[in-house]
Amino acid sequence: MSKLSIITILFLILSGNACVSEAVQTKKDLKRLLPPVPASFSHTDSARLIENWTLGMRMYKNNCSSCHGIFGNSKDSIPNFSKQQFDDYKSSFLAGDSTNHAVMAKMTQEELNNVFLFLIDLKRD
Repeated sequence: MSKLSIITILFLILSGNACVSEAVQTKKDLKRLLPPVPASFSHTDSARLIENWTLGMRMYKNNCSSCHGIFGNSKDSIPNFSKQQFDDYKSSFLAGDSTNHAVMAKMTQEELNNVFLFLIDLKRD
């Protein structure tokens, strides 16, 4: 087997482990941060809610958490989205407040809805 083949195989193995690790971490985060799906939801609705929570959490992790916290420390004077801060932030966004920053402006309405769903359902201490 050539040296390149061995390197390629090792890369594929390590890449696969990273994907599994991310999926496992996402599942742990969902369980830790979000309430159970309401018992009245159908299987289809439950699956859709979990999918939207997952998408919202990933969008938040990738675009918001480095400043706003939840998955780390928030920066000084930036909302870490306590219930009141979230309500104020969402109201400002819906009202078209121009002080909301550029990250939100780059997200689609569906992406924002998933992030807002994640934040509104977030278990808070």
